[in-house]
Amino acid sequence: RTKALSCRRQSAPSLVISKALTRSRTISRDNSLSPVSPETCLLVQSYVNSSRMFIGHVYAQLKTGLQTQERHMFLFTDILLISKAKSSTNFKMKAQARVCEMWIANCMEEVCEGSTCLDKSFVMGWPTCNCVATFSSVELKERWLSLIKSRIKDEKEKDNPKTIPLKVHAKDMGNFSYKTIAVSNSDSANEVIRLALQQFGIVGSVKDFQLWVSSRKDNAPYPLIGHEFPFSIQMSHLREPLDENGEKTDEAILPERQIELLYEQLQSDNQCQFILRPSRVAVGHSFVVDPDQKPFKRRRSLINWAFWRGSSNQLDDPPLSPHLSTTEKLFDLPLSVVCKDNSLPKPIMDMLVFLFQEGPFTRGIFRRSAGAKACRELRDKLDTGIQVVPMSRQSIFVIAAVLKDFLRSIPGSLLLSDLYEKWMATMDLSEAEDCQLKAIQGLVMSLPSENILLLKHVLAVLYNIQLHAEDNQMNAFNLAICISPSLLWSQGPSTPETEGEGTKKVCDLARVMIENCMAIMGEDVMTLFDGFPQSCSHGS
Repeated sequence: RTKALSCRRQSAPSLVISKALTRSRTISRDNSLSPVSPETCLLVQSYVNSSRMFIGHVYAQLKTGLQTQERHMFLFTDILLISKAKSSTNFKMKAQARVCEMWIANCMEEVCEGSTCLDKSFVMGWPTCNCVATFSSVELKERWLSLIKSRIKDEKEKDNPKTIPLKVHAKDMGNFSYKTIAVSNSDSANEVIRLALQQFGIVGSVKDFQLWVSSRKDNAPYPLIGHEFPFSIQMSHLREPLDENGEKTDEAILPERQIELLYEQLQSDNQCQFILRPSRVAVGHSFVVDPDQKPFKRRRSLINWAFWRGSSNQLDDPPLSPHLSTTEKLFDLPLSVVCKDNSLPKPIMDMLVFLFQEGPFTRGIFRRSAGAKACRELRDKLDTGIQVVPMSRQSIFVIAAVLKDFLRSIPGSLLLSDLYEKWMATMDLSEAEDCQLKAIQGLVMSLPSENILLLKHVLAVLYNIQLHAEDNQMNAFNLAICISPSLLWSQGPSTPETEGEGTKKVCDLARVMIENCMAIMGEDVMTLFDGFPQSCSHGS
């Protein structure tokens, strides 16, 4: 137990923060000197600018492992400075962190050893370190805990994108390679572990696994404790480093270029890798692959969402769909079989109607996962010919997951794998010109009529959701990350390089189609759900 804890403490915390903070264990009386007026000291003045305000200063002890350092913290709207006092007006900066990349936790025993006043302390960190901050009073601790939490929340609201594809490699658990998971800026390492276990089809508890990071910024891979934000760690490798005045060394990278760099980095794997491994206490245990998990037929990077049971608002059932096409089976059959008389199967239409009504007001719709058992139960009901399944009694996240499962089960994909190369070619055309949209529109019209019918309804749902992105945090890009693997895939073998490029292009294709839904599918596409009133916001 002691050895295992020692390994965890010597991960991000002790390896990194020991470089940023001095190694002195003695407490110097001079170090506790507070500046007479913090906002007038040279350190603060050098960081304040038109877009950055100084918020406050505090003295605290920072502990990692057995090390304790006395430090002064200067908080600005977007950055936190850690400094050592030379005098009451002179401070030497030891570390700086972007507030949007920070995290807060209570796992003090995982970060430091020795006695710690729990009432006056909390854990804080950033890529890639953790430390315990201890303050002079409970009131001061509570004030700064609230202040830092508030600043983190505000700065994370400015993140763009707020969801990224994160590649997780599985080690020491058989011959798995990797899975790509859509991760938000608020997902903890433990949440990513849970999603990864679902993706790999591994039956096990989150506590039996650790997420490790191999970063070009550090000498060796290290395990995360569980509260850290993998999104922040990944993005810290993309963002330009700050200079001594807290400014980016180069001009700010545009969000579009950030996304391009992100995909390039995911393909190269030379800056930051996330590795899923059994924890020390679980070594020797056998991990069972879920027998209900569909076999991984295509060797490609899929952003398949794992499932967990979400809460469901018990709403009145929507009116019955007029699309009354029925069949005993829905999944793994060609659309020409399940669609009769140019109508979608009733269960599929019922799911689309419910998502059209409630999706715009559901935070993280299509991104948040649902319980695997609940999803299997709903799929089995739909696949055995049970036509009357009240959607209002299901979690909306279960419905979204089963819809994606249905799309993935279409032989040859909704957009037709035979047209894969032509779809990829459209992404090489200029998005600023009409030629790209015309090319996409031409390929859409070449699809079978039943594929066009389903595509129209799916895009209408997604377009309606992204219109309310301010409420649900799912803009066209975030939706594309989650839905694109269910729309199109290549049937042939591919190298890791072409596979990664293809994944990016399919995601871009989905984004363009969502953003330009009416231009591609016709302005009447949004009238498909006219007979089904849209719900008002209910705080999902």
